[in-house]
Amino acid sequence: MAKWHKAQRAKRDGDGYYLGVKYREHGSRKMDAIHLDRYYVLNYWWWKEGKDGSRKKRTITEGVGWHTEGHSPQEAADLYAKIRQNQKSGDGPCTLAELREEAEQERIAEATKQRRQKRLSISFSDYFNRHYLPEIKQANKPETVKKTEQHVNVWIEPVVKEIPMREIGLEHVKKIRANMNKVNRSARTIQYVFISFNAIWGAAKEDGFVDVESPAKKRSFRKNMPKVDNRRERFLTQNEEQKLLEALVKRSQQLHDMAVLSVECGLRRGELFSLTWDCVDFESETLHLMRTKSAKSRWVPLTQKAKYLLKGLNPGLPGEFVFTDRFGKQLAALSNTFEKVVTELGLNNGITDSKKKVVFHTFRHSYASNFLKAGGSLYALSKLMGHSSITVTERYGHLVNDDLVAASKQMEAHRASELSEGKVIPITKVYEV
Repeated sequence: MAKWHKAQRAKRDGDGYYLGVKYREHGSRKMDAIHLDRYYVLNYWWWKEGKDGSRKKRTITEGVGWHTEGHSPQEAADLYAKIRQNQKSGDGPCTLAELREEAEQERIAEATKQRRQKRLSISFSDYFNRHYLPEIKQANKPETVKKTEQHVNVWIEPVVKEIPMREIGLEHVKKIRANMNKVNRSARTIQYVFISFNAIWGAAKEDGFVDVESPAKKRSFRKNMPKVDNRRERFLTQNEEQKLLEALVKRSQQLHDMAVLSVECGLRRGELFSLTWDCVDFESETLHLMRTKSAKSRWVPLTQKAKYLLKGLNPGLPGEFVFTDRFGKQLAALSNTFEKVVTELGLNNGITDSKKKVVFHTFRHSYASNFLKAGGSLYALSKLMGHSSITVTERYGHLVNDDLVAASKQMEAHRASELSEGKVIPITKVYEV
């Protein structure tokens, strides 16, 4: 059985023993040339809870460690003194186990603090490339990822560079906006860049890399953002539509067919690119669009013209794209043939306002125009177009207003006619006594 000894003070530390400190010697291992290694323990009285829940004062022995592991009798004595002081004051750890638990919790808290400080020191560029970009590549379309990369590489990164995200403030986002204004970037482009900026910032906040809101969301910054008005005001007349489609079919059958589906069913360019044959239901005469701008699928009715066109394309297998590039793969962009044909027809001659120019998206706007002029409601149009809210659809409200004005004038003329024929009783007569 191990023999315990009182730890004696060295002569330079004064005579006597270290209070509450004992040691036992190792059987063979030495701590220096002469002495065997020593294992130090603390020995003191303290309350100990029994199995029955009662508390009795008992002797507690707790190990400090071996001398060869760096422990010393002075360290053990200091621990003993601290424990006894806490026991007398009733404040703080009252056993070595509790003292060590407190130290461990402090160590963990400090390590957590250091890790947090390190995370909060990450730069915008580092977070984007190491964390945000890999994630959106898995969840978003390639074109969306490409645009986000362009926003960061061209506009955001040159300003923020390696600045820690927590140090990015109003002066930086203002500089980004000023740089874009200098080269006359559109209000919509500026808006898109800061949508990307806020999306990246929001993800960083959720991931614990930044603990404040994006500076681009501050009211003082938002109130000076340029107003966006990208509402296209050009709609094709029946004559323009016919001429354009006739010209397109001579240059590109596929481009012609996509244009027909856009003007007949209101499809966006991206929806045409991602349209697969399993989305075409000839029996119910509908298209099921599953890859849309809003990421919400929707059903779109097929007009007879659109139905016959698709049937004439020799429908492929489920999952195969309706429109493909020359390698049989999904289209990634529209050919410049469309712009050439528009130029040849002179549809944009003398027009400088981009909102009034004919572009491929004009077919979709013409669909909306035709639908409303035929008596359709804004609510129904909103669902057919796949708008995120009816507010977006209300840009076509003036078309409804035009029809309302015409209907109102027609009603007025009809009432005037009845009055002249004496068929209407004046309102004043109703109240005569």
